[in-house]
Amino acid sequence: MQPDRGRTQRFAAGVVGLAFFVGAVWLVATGGPFGPGPTPTSPEPPTPTAPPAPTEPPALAEPAVASARVGFVGLPPEGATPSEPGRGELVLRYFGRRYSHWYQVWVYADGRLIWQREGNLLEGANERSTGFLEQRVTRQGVALLLSRGSPEAALFGFPWRPPYPASWLPPRAWEDRTIRPYVPSRYAVCYMGLRRPIEPARILRWLPEPAADLLRAGVSDVRSDGGWLRGFGGGCSMLRTEDAREVAAALERAGFGQDEFQRWYGLVYYSEGRGSVRNEAVIRFEPILPHGKAGCSGCG
Repeated sequence: MQPDRGRTQRFAAGVVGLAFFVGAVWLVATGGPFGPGPTPTSPEPPTPTAPPAPTEPPALAEPAVASARVGFVGLPPEGATPSEPGRGELVLRYFGRRYSHWYQVWVYADGRLIWQREGNLLEGANERSTGFLEQRVTRQGVALLLSRGSPEAALFGFPWRPPYPASWLPPRAWEDRTIRPYVPSRYAVCYMGLRRPIEPARILRWLPEPAADLLRAGVSDVRSDGGWLRGFGGGCSMLRTEDAREVAAALERAGFGQDEFQRWYGLVYYSEGRGSVRNEAVIRFEPILPHGKAGCSGCG
């Protein structure tokens, strides 16, 4: 007897229909997986919090080169010990350009090697000038330098490892190769006209009284090394470093300006003339070197 296929199919369809009906009822009742979720409740208002306290920005790390800088321009730092002895016999001097950099070098009979160079050097004062630096050679070292025949050959002859003068000397010729700042015990403070000569006494009348008094008391016929004072028609005073510092402080308090370019090389102030003389005057602070002449911070 063959089964009734039509009846079987009708029964299966009925079962499927019933299952679909039950499923639909469940979806309506529960919201199903795609129905609306639970009704959201109003969130609690956030508790106000104080903004974080401002913090100091982290200190920027100094470049590695800065830690090696020992030179300075202008007046020495407070408390710096002056170089000794205060006087010395000059036996060798060099002014000139080597490999695009201007050098000034002085060698003394007692072994002191004082020099400055333009440009950025590891031990220098800044990116443009070393300031006046000092090393010491032995008496034998002085003799070796003098034996080379000329200042250029003595200081920069073969073999030479730039950028340090006299670096060819053997170790036994150095008493102290460490590079230190040259700290003078005296300064030449020179005042002169820029565009035409101005009588020094007139310039002193333009300055604040504390500065003018110190400069009048120290008037001197100081000479410059390299002759940079020739033709300026001004005057100079030789002062102890402490008095030179007081003059600079008085000029600062009175509002005298420094030249932005010259401050890389030395301490230079400008003053505009008063009354009928409308001409700028310059006041320069230069170290007195051991042989008694004024150096030149901005020469080169």
